[in-house]
Amino acid sequence: MILRPLNARHLMLLLASLLAWLPAAHATDPARTLGQLHHIALRAEEGAPASIVSMAQTEDGWLWLSTRMGLFRYDGFVFEKIPLQPPSSNESEATWTIYAAPGGDLWVAGANGGVARVRDGKATLYGAADGLPDHVAINDFATDGDGGLWATTEVGIYRLDGSRWKEVSSEWGIPREVDMFLEDARGNLWAGTDRNLYVLRKGTHRFEDTGIRSGSASHLMVHPDGSLWQRTGAGFHPLPGEWGKPFPHPHPRRANSTTTAFDRDGNLWTVACAVNLCRMAAKDVGNTTTGDVGEPAMQTFSEDLGMTSQATMTLMEDRDGHVWVSTKMGLDTFRDTWLSRIRFPKPEVYFSVVEDGHGQVWTGTAARTVYPDTLWKLTPDPVALPGFEGTINSAYRDTDGSLWLGGSGKLWHMRDGKPAEVDLPDDAATRGITVQAIARDGDGRLWVSLRLRGVYLRHADGWLPASSIAPFPTLAPAVIHVDPAGKAWFGYLDGTVAMLDGNTLRRFDAGSGLEQGPVTAIATIGDRLVVGSEHGLSFFDGDRFQRLAAQPADRFNSITGIVQSKEGCVWAYGIAGVIRFTPQAWKAALGQPKVPTDVQVLTMEDGAPGPAQLVRPLPTVVATGGGRLWFAGSQGLAWLDSSVPPSLPLPPPVVIKSIVSGASTFHPGDTVRLHDTRDLGVTYTALAPGRPRGLTFRYKLEGVDGFVQDAGNRHEALYTDLPPGQYSFWAEASYDGSRWSRSTPVTVTVTPRLVERTPFKVFCLMVAAGLVWLAHRWRVRLLTQRLRLRLDERHGERERIARELHDTLLQGVQGLILKFQAFVDGLAKEDAARATLERTIDRAEALLVEGRDRVKGLRSHASEEGSLEDRIASLVDDVGIPVYFAVQYGNRRRPVNPVVIDELHSIVREAVINAMQHSHAHSIRITVEHARRSLKVWVSDDGDGFTTVPDAREGNGHFGLVGMRERAQRMGGKLKVQSAPQRGTLVTVRIPARVAYAGNGRKALT
Repeated sequence: MILRPLNARHLMLLLASLLAWLPAAHATDPARTLGQLHHIALRAEEGAPASIVSMAQTEDGWLWLSTRMGLFRYDGFVFEKIPLQPPSSNESEATWTIYAAPGGDLWVAGANGGVARVRDGKATLYGAADGLPDHVAINDFATDGDGGLWATTEVGIYRLDGSRWKEVSSEWGIPREVDMFLEDARGNLWAGTDRNLYVLRKGTHRFEDTGIRSGSASHLMVHPDGSLWQRTGAGFHPLPGEWGKPFPHPHPRRANSTTTAFDRDGNLWTVACAVNLCRMAAKDVGNTTTGDVGEPAMQTFSEDLGMTSQATMTLMEDRDGHVWVSTKMGLDTFRDTWLSRIRFPKPEVYFSVVEDGHGQVWTGTAARTVYPDTLWKLTPDPVALPGFEGTINSAYRDTDGSLWLGGSGKLWHMRDGKPAEVDLPDDAATRGITVQAIARDGDGRLWVSLRLRGVYLRHADGWLPASSIAPFPTLAPAVIHVDPAGKAWFGYLDGTVAMLDGNTLRRFDAGSGLEQGPVTAIATIGDRLVVGSEHGLSFFDGDRFQRLAAQPADRFNSITGIVQSKEGCVWAYGIAGVIRFTPQAWKAALGQPKVPTDVQVLTMEDGAPGPAQLVRPLPTVVATGGGRLWFAGSQGLAWLDSSVPPSLPLPPPVVIKSIVSGASTFHPGDTVRLHDTRDLGVTYTALAPGRPRGLTFRYKLEGVDGFVQDAGNRHEALYTDLPPGQYSFWAEASYDGSRWSRSTPVTVTVTPRLVERTPFKVFCLMVAAGLVWLAHRWRVRLLTQRLRLRLDERHGERERIARELHDTLLQGVQGLILKFQAFVDGLAKEDAARATLERTIDRAEALLVEGRDRVKGLRSHASEEGSLEDRIASLVDDVGIPVYFAVQYGNRRRPVNPVVIDELHSIVREAVINAMQHSHAHSIRITVEHARRSLKVWVSDDGDGFTTVPDAREGNGHFGLVGMRERAQRMGGKLKVQSAPQRGTLVTVRIPARVAYAGNGRKALT
């Protein structure tokens, strides 16, 4: 019992008074014997090391073991060896004394000298170069009230000064030969020699001789009330004066082993006794206690405890109140449980528990082994009833307090502890028929169920079959229950129930809600009849049976016993264990049977004797006087005091052991950064060395898991191909699924690869944009080239047509005109036909001139007939209505492609003609804009306008607009016509700059 106190005494008292109001972990019940405590033996098969010479529990909860094979730590699941020496060292791994210091450090003494300090999983070594004696082992460690670390050796007393050890016996006023150290609850450090006890008071710098005699057999201990006790050859006694008085203090969160100690309930434990393990209840420890095996109150080791070895070495009480005992062959732990197991002299199974009218509890057995079954008186230790042998399959307390015991072909009626045999009906005795249920109804009739024979009724003249009273089934009921109204209820293995009210029998089957298989328990809880079956638990609502929902679904399976304790809790025993409904939970279950309610399940970790025994004897739960409940399980018999509130264990601390990613392993405290691989494996555990069973785990990786992952009893979480980012991992553990303890979160950073980094993505985006831009430019150039080729082809075709017209038609017409002129010249001037022919020749010459002009137009360039502005201006002169013409230039005036001039001139001319002929315009406005990206022309009028744009494809004969659009499209441009009734018409033409302007970085089209 080691404690580092606060700096002020009144603060310590205040803290202790506050802690007194908190529920403390229970150690070992003084009322129970050593054999009744919950015991776990850890041997080599479980990985436990042998020959553990020292034990300690650090403040974080790890259990540490010192052995000749090295240092081990234990979390309740795995024994893990912790290396202290470098891999290349030739030093021995054997360790000696270990010590859990305040603040969390573990100090480990090497068996051949030297010391190691373990902090956060890393060891720091101290040797002769650091001031320690060479090849001399440390025997004991301790911490004084001011935080100084001390060590005892065979050659002197050493104290750690910063990073060096120093022998300080002379300057601190203490002999060199110190047998032991002890830290008391007040913050003082005690040292025992072979003569006297010395104390270093907190805040001082010198030991003082207390004058209290000591010796080689002396042992100093701290009582849970804070007083100091000494064991000498004369016995156990508190130290004189203030030292032997109580001093309130909180329970420490660290522990160190010894050979004799008090647990937190004041029970005395020692391995320094003749049988190597002894225990004495707190009430029996006093000044006259010697600790000898011969003392009547001393509980001693026996073979039936099933310990790892009789050769014990050291013991320790951990911070949860569990007592650990190390032996030559392994490790044993003892702790208290709510249920207390009954230990019989020999293995016993199948119990029929019953309480007589005097408050004495009895149990029969039905093991049917080579050892005869008998009747046991439970005190609670079992005492066999002398002279009685026989299998007991059922037991019932009659209304007068006497007992009825049913066996195989036998029936006993027991009064005042004396069973008397009673005859059974017909040949049941000779054939060994099993009596499997007994009960007396409200009419005073005693009913007996005989296997394979059915139900019989006992009366003054003997036995009558139940069929003589009512139409009973031929099948024998497994259970018989009489409710408070005196009605008898019979439960059958075919899943049905029968109720006898007087002589009226009512049957219930699947049609009444009983669809849960064989009936194995019937009880009255409050005003409800409750039935336990192989596949569930149900209650009778007066009309039919309602099944209670469970989570998980099989939790209420094979219920073979149901009772209600005096506190109002409902208890049921089945294959899941002992099920406890609080009054609130039971009320909720009856109110909403289809909704699972919260229940407490007690398993073997709570002392339950395994799952409930099935078939018979029934029932498996019996409530007796004083609030005790008895449970008959498949692995033994146990009881609990229902008036004592349950000591529910808090969830243990959860720690992250390691994180593995590829070939890299990270330990707690390391920066976890993943570079080469994205896979992640996290190993975690709960520090529950005394109670590892029943724990469930769950975990979550924040940023990846959308919800908490249930892990069951697994201790590892695996993830693959994590995306880059920062994540947080934590794990939780719980005993009951409602209270959870969480580990310290671990931050995991996944660094992005080159292709996942933002600069690289921006670079790729820029490259992609560049490629798109280049592709666009290539496409534009290709389309421009194609358009230019088409325009060149058109221009060449015009020149070809012009040549053909000139060389054929015009030349031919010229020749004809000359021939006609020669013919006319041959006619007389007064000839009337001459004038007609001359007029015809003049008309032909005019047409020839006009044809030549047309051919000239096909071959001419804009430079020959003027610019676009000149062409449009000449067009304006021929219009008979006002025309307003304007030209807008950008940064500079650019020459227009001749072909474009021709096409635009035609489009503008058609628009002007339409405005005059169809729109009846009074004025026209023409605007030309030389923009950087396009050449734009607008023609607007103030005429009548129209609702919809005419379309030649509709057959209305308007081919002008179609031709305008086609001309614009051939140049890669767009033509848009907008109009509205009485608001005129607007024609807009846009020609891309790459087509419209001559040159534009390349030679203009001709």
